[in-house]
Amino acid sequence: MLTGGSMRDGQERQNGCRRLLHALADDEGFFLERWSLHMARAGYLEHTTARRLDCMQALNEFLTPMFTHEESPAGDDPEWPDYLWLVRNEGEWARTQIESARRHRMRGITADMYLGCFKTFIHSLVDVIEHMDGDFRDKAMARRLARRYGDALEVLFVSDWTRTLPDLAAQRLDEANRLLTLEKCRFENILNATSDLLFVTGPDGRITNVNAAALHALPERKLFGVPVWELLNIEARSMEELLRYYPVGVSCEMSPLDNGLIYRMQMTPMNTVSLASDEYLIALTNVTSQASQRDALEQVVAQRTDDLLREKEHLEEMNITLRNVLKSIEKDRESFIRDISAKLGHIVLPALERIEAESDPAIRRGYVTVVRDQLARMTPGDEASDPLLLKLTPMEAKVCQFIQAGHSSKDIANSLNLSIETVQTHRKHIRRKLGLHGKTTGLYAHLKTAGLPS
Repeated sequence: MLTGGSMRDGQERQNGCRRLLHALADDEGFFLERWSLHMARAGYLEHTTARRLDCMQALNEFLTPMFTHEESPAGDDPEWPDYLWLVRNEGEWARTQIESARRHRMRGITADMYLGCFKTFIHSLVDVIEHMDGDFRDKAMARRLARRYGDALEVLFVSDWTRTLPDLAAQRLDEANRLLTLEKCRFENILNATSDLLFVTGPDGRITNVNAAALHALPERKLFGVPVWELLNIEARSMEELLRYYPVGVSCEMSPLDNGLIYRMQMTPMNTVSLASDEYLIALTNVTSQASQRDALEQVVAQRTDDLLREKEHLEEMNITLRNVLKSIEKDRESFIRDISAKLGHIVLPALERIEAESDPAIRRGYVTVVRDQLARMTPGDEASDPLLLKLTPMEAKVCQFIQAGHSSKDIANSLNLSIETVQTHRKHIRRKLGLHGKTTGLYAHLKTAGLPS
């Protein structure tokens, strides 16, 4: 009788084994790597037609009954069915695998080759279990379970082939051959319908097959047995160099056929489809139209870029000019402010003081006129009085008014009750103060434009 601890330990082993089995399909890459290695060592790989998808389907078909049995164990084993229960094919648990074996047999696979391949499958499965993380006792239980199902399937395969297949073979062999021929023709039609140039090469890079588009593009060229780099005029002297220059999955554009057309070349190893294949598929897609459109667009973009650069340079020059203009305006503004301040301090304010101190209304009006004119001069474009008029004394201002009105020195003397000599002296002082000393400009003409009201 099992103790409580032993029962718990057995349950933990069973749960650990379940986790390993459910995780087997997750390590697809390692499983396919190990199966290819075992198949190659046994000499089966070069004869197999299995695709990667077929290999993963075989793994799924092998594991599915185990997942079903773990939920409802049968036979004497409380964990999984025992060997005798499995070889009796109770509940037809192996029906899917047996039908798969029949299909392989109908395609001409011999019994010893199929069983040998199945053995490499089991060995690969054990390798994956060993590779996984887990307790060694869980791994041991998973290995035993995989071998138990594998041994039972071998017995069922042999039994089915010796008892059932001889009767079915005669009926289905012709049908299988017909279906294979149809399938072959279908894929050939697909490959020949494409406009891409397709070249199949062996591991040495020599061409072994081409499609109709390639034959049409190179009607007078020898194709079969020719190294693909010589046919396409590309820089390589071996398959290793070709794969180094043009890695798998990376496309590149070229004009390899001297016909003016541009192609996109891409290399694909055939073992991505079939584990047994060591060939390569080289596809050339005509992209001349797209390349021409791209070149035209690049020229438009380049022209537009040049235009934008020139426009940018022009804007930068305008910005520089504008900054210089703004600096000049700022200098003019500062000069204008200084000029206004000087005029206010040296002309307007002194004039206001004289107006305030002058008792003669006529003289005061003259000063008011000068102040008004000076303020008006601060507005560009307006005429203004000569600010030097503010230097005149009241009497000199009166004399200026008479001169501006066109009176002679004698009339001025009589009107102001002065001597002619005094009037002449005032005229000399006025000319000096107005900056006319030594000049030929007449005092009358100057006063007519100086802004002093008559």
